[in-house]
Amino acid sequence: MKTFKISLFLLVVYTIVPINLLAQSKEVPVTSSSKEALSLFLDGRAKSDDNEFVAAASLFDKAIQADPNFAMAYLYRAQSGGGYNIFRQNLDKAISLIGNVSEGEKLEIQYTQAYAEGNGQKQKELLDKLLMLFPSDKRVQFGAGAYYYNINDFSNALKYLSKATELDKNYSSPYNMIGYCQSALDNYQEAEKAFQTYIKLLPDRGNPYDSYGELLLKMGKYDESIIQYKKAFEKDPVNFASSLNGIGDNYIFKGDYETARKYYQENYDKLPGTAGKLTSLFLKAISYVHEGKVNDAIKALDEYRSVAEKGNLVPPTIWSYVNQGFVYTESGNPVEGIKLFNNVIDLIGKSKLPEIDKDNMITTSMMWNIYGLISNNELDKVIPELEKYKLKVEGRKNPDEEMNLNSMFGFLELKKANYDKALEYFSKANTMDPWTLYYTAEVYNKKGDRQNAIKLFEKIAKWNVNGMSLALVQKRAKEELKK
Repeated sequence: MKTFKISLFLLVVYTIVPINLLAQSKEVPVTSSSKEALSLFLDGRAKSDDNEFVAAASLFDKAIQADPNFAMAYLYRAQSGGGYNIFRQNLDKAISLIGNVSEGEKLEIQYTQAYAEGNGQKQKELLDKLLMLFPSDKRVQFGAGAYYYNINDFSNALKYLSKATELDKNYSSPYNMIGYCQSALDNYQEAEKAFQTYIKLLPDRGNPYDSYGELLLKMGKYDESIIQYKKAFEKDPVNFASSLNGIGDNYIFKGDYETARKYYQENYDKLPGTAGKLTSLFLKAISYVHEGKVNDAIKALDEYRSVAEKGNLVPPTIWSYVNQGFVYTESGNPVEGIKLFNNVIDLIGKSKLPEIDKDNMITTSMMWNIYGLISNNELDKVIPELEKYKLKVEGRKNPDEEMNLNSMFGFLELKKANYDKALEYFSKANTMDPWTLYYTAEVYNKKGDRQNAIKLFEKIAKWNVNGMSLALVQKRAKEELKK
């Protein structure tokens, strides 16, 4: 299981020390007035390290009860699942307590705040400060690896993750992420080696088997992958009911969509919280897209939105419309897609989200509006909207947003038949996104470079990492290979 965008910085050794001694620590300390709270926190941290977030969340809640001013317990609770509301509530509380903590804790809280606010430049500055102040902290090195993984800089990620293992060869978390980095680079032998080490270090935990199952799925070894996912579930059915989704994903690529949905439903039934249930419902919608059943996919996203609304989860509610717009547009109905994207902009404006979260969502909605206009060949309307979006993104220094900006410029240049420019922009977009790969392949097709187009279509056809973007383009890629 990879949850690196959620678990931003699960760092550190936790001791109660005087403030004037904090600068001498080799590892980031944590401030608490309660030994009981600290003990509970340590146990929760251990669970978080192993991606056992259900158990971790309970321990962080108990730590907060023992010490209501425990800033780091709130930060960790924010990152331990439960959906947007839980994340925002606990992060805000951690931020409010920032004046009572050590410099290292302050940097960690500010780092998570910068991530939540989409401030990529500040996030990187805070990371660099942590690395400078605590170079011997294995979890700081791990956090740096997570940062670079999330922006698709896998070489730098591996550098920091390797450093973490050098500091403690028995520290398990980096091996998990090393496996994902090597997998992203298609270095499957190295990825398998990392996951096998991870299993040896934690043979009785669920996450190593779940992660190894994901690698085997990507390699197309479906039956072997299912065995690993079942092991993860058997080892820890509470924290790894999500492994049932992994089994479902295997059946997607086997072409057995009904069986896939049975596993997604089983995961849905076993989970008590709304956030986890939403994942299963989203995968159900994706399964219908893979199957070519657009109307069923739209209905599944309606169901997803209904559950999100009942849980008062505003962002998932809004993004359900985005995904419906994406499905309609890529299925040949951009007019309906544009209606939904416009609805999203209106909903964000009317929402009671914090202003910074509204701003983040508005920035993303600008991209979807541009995507819809380009798809509908309303190119005269695109240029001014794209310039507004560019100014917005350039001022925020967010790597994800910068990749999205390049994808929209590439998409526009494709429509305008400026193929070399399109390739230049797409090369700076998210090349781990099948949608980007598909339209890059389309550019090569238009240029008459069938060889490079086929390479990308083949990559998409074998891309066994399930998601909405893949579901919308994989079938088309396979059809291109038949020509």
